[in-house]
Amino acid sequence: MAAIPLKFQPGDTLAFRNATGGTELWGIVGRKRGGYLLRPFNGSDPRTWSDDEIDNAYGARRLIHFPCNVQGLPKNIADILEKTWDYWPEEVRRHAERRTVYVAKVDALIDAYPVRMEAYAAAAEAVYTAHCEEWKAEDTEFAIRRAAEDAVLRRRRKPRRSDAQPVRTPPLQKPNPYTIRAWYVLWSQYGRDIRLLIPHRHLRGNRQARYPRRWDDALDTYKIMRVAIEDYYMRMPRKRKNFAYSKYEEICAEKNVPCVSFRSFRVFIDRNYTERAEFEKRYGRRAAYLKYGIFERTTPPERPLEEVEVDHCLIDLIAVHPLTGRPLGRPWLTIILDRATRVILGAHLSFEVPSYASLQRALAHAFWKKDLTGIEGLEHDWPCHGIPEWVFCDNGKELRSKSLRLTEAMLNFTVFNLPRKTPWLKGAIERLFGSISVQVFSHEEGTILSRTKDFYDPIARARLTLAEVNQKILKWIVDEYHETVHPTIKCCPIEKWRQLTELYPVRPVPDFDHIIRMTGEVIEQSISNVGVHYMGLLYSDRKVLEELRARRGGLKKKWIIRVDPYDYGEIWIFDDDVGRWCVLPCTDQAISRNVSKYQHNVHKLIAKHNLPPGTPITTKHLENAKDLAEETAQTLFENGAATATAAKAARYATNGQPFTPLLNGAITAALQLPPPLDIDSSQPLAPNPMATALADTLPPAGATSKPASSPGRPERQNLDDDIERMVEQWANKMK
Repeated sequence: MAAIPLKFQPGDTLAFRNATGGTELWGIVGRKRGGYLLRPFNGSDPRTWSDDEIDNAYGARRLIHFPCNVQGLPKNIADILEKTWDYWPEEVRRHAERRTVYVAKVDALIDAYPVRMEAYAAAAEAVYTAHCEEWKAEDTEFAIRRAAEDAVLRRRRKPRRSDAQPVRTPPLQKPNPYTIRAWYVLWSQYGRDIRLLIPHRHLRGNRQARYPRRWDDALDTYKIMRVAIEDYYMRMPRKRKNFAYSKYEEICAEKNVPCVSFRSFRVFIDRNYTERAEFEKRYGRRAAYLKYGIFERTTPPERPLEEVEVDHCLIDLIAVHPLTGRPLGRPWLTIILDRATRVILGAHLSFEVPSYASLQRALAHAFWKKDLTGIEGLEHDWPCHGIPEWVFCDNGKELRSKSLRLTEAMLNFTVFNLPRKTPWLKGAIERLFGSISVQVFSHEEGTILSRTKDFYDPIARARLTLAEVNQKILKWIVDEYHETVHPTIKCCPIEKWRQLTELYPVRPVPDFDHIIRMTGEVIEQSISNVGVHYMGLLYSDRKVLEELRARRGGLKKKWIIRVDPYDYGEIWIFDDDVGRWCVLPCTDQAISRNVSKYQHNVHKLIAKHNLPPGTPITTKHLENAKDLAEETAQTLFENGAATATAAKAARYATNGQPFTPLLNGAITAALQLPPPLDIDSSQPLAPNPMATALADTLPPAGATSKPASSPGRPERQNLDDDIERMVEQWANKMK
């Protein structure tokens, strides 16, 4: 299709944007047949641009037309044309619009008069006579409106900034013909843009500094002013401007430097410091970034399990003991969320504080298929599992551990630790925790959300056991959250999961029998002549260890060992020659089988506290400590004790039960856990035999005795300090 010629005038400027993003300026010399003769501003020879070339650049949005010669444009005119029409105040725009009426009248009359000055005079008389009364009424209305605005500002004690003072409209007068000539010449010469008629009142006044500036290291009044502002006004605790000004006056008097007025001092602050710069100097760069920064929304991944988020949350509900009904504190919830589909891959609920033990159980729950057939009250399945590609998490100790790094290498996924204090980088899971708090816990007895302690005590009103809390979260996940349209993906998460997994199948775990070994806690230990020593326990299998020790370097080598943090009855040692894991049972099953890391540390500390200093801890001592700890924990559940102490006892009683049973019950059998209970929350919460069966499965956490003022995650406690405080609170019967 033939291009339609575009109309340009000689002297106009065309800017062409090239493929690299640069801009080339060309001046129009004149019209040629089928195009224009253009001269480049870089000094090269002119050439003819065809109408097709110009039209193609125009259609591709690579052409900008300036109806003037931008190379020879005066600086004051260029500064005006750089600013948009809306930049100028209303009264300035009104003057420019009236001047446009005058120059348009001149343009219409200029050919009717032999002398141009006569045309200018005639245009002035005609326009003034026609619009005088109308413009006077507009000025009066504007003055009344501006007076009302100023009165409001005075009542609010917010005077206008000095550089934003309104231009007072002078009395309307008929312009001089010479004035109209100046308007017309400027308007017609540089492209007939209305902005060329804007009054230059913004250039009035003395633009030079009142006091001399020193560009060397010597002080002047402006340097002193900046020092006084940054040291006395923009520091914490916050001071008033007049205080900083008084310090400025003192420094000026001491240095014998002239001092500006307080009004000039305030104007200096407004013109040299933005609101963000002031906030940054007062509260820090990070706080300013969070308040004034712009955060872009990221594009969701295309494939399921491409990106997942992991985090822990101290839930907003107090759980109670299933037998005695006494409050135990707030459990911890660990969740793994898929970003592409927004389904929940796995979870873990217990009183275990955020640690690798709780993370390991959540990972195992996410990697393998869930079995919900034995749980009543559920209407849907939970078919979400698989190994992710990227795992986004914070900088918790367990999320930077060597154990997770080895699991990452063995299962071929990548853990990315996000920067500190950046929850918006994993906003999906943060929002999910908020939804759980509101939709699951807000109307339950024992919730700490939106309650006033004077009228509602969540500890005294707590009614739900940990198993019942687990059941409510499970039902919400599979029957409500997964089946409700998500506002981000515009469909149900489970529907999105099925759609994407048909296109991109999920990556399975190589072998379920190794799921605990591949996610267990990692240690490196040498093999002694009696076996492998770990945490004061001895692990041995003569056939396996003799073969490993007989290899070259086997005596001094540090072997990779996996430990289940919830069962010290056996460990797995990695045979790197054949690429397989070998089981090493503990030689003392009575003090290790189904004993977690936390429980074993408690047993050792109890034994140590009840022995003379320097006495070695034997198996018999650990057995006595274990019996004492179990007896004391049961006593604390049955009798009155502080809620914080009961929470530690509940943490001791945990054995790592998964959030739901896994397919075929393999992990439950391996961990020797009872099957999950189905508890009807609509029935009265009286003690029953089923709740009794759960007494030994209560998980632990750093739950506080009183609900926190905010549901945020508290700072993690050192494990040894936590155990030390708990042991001191328990009875000392071994001495």
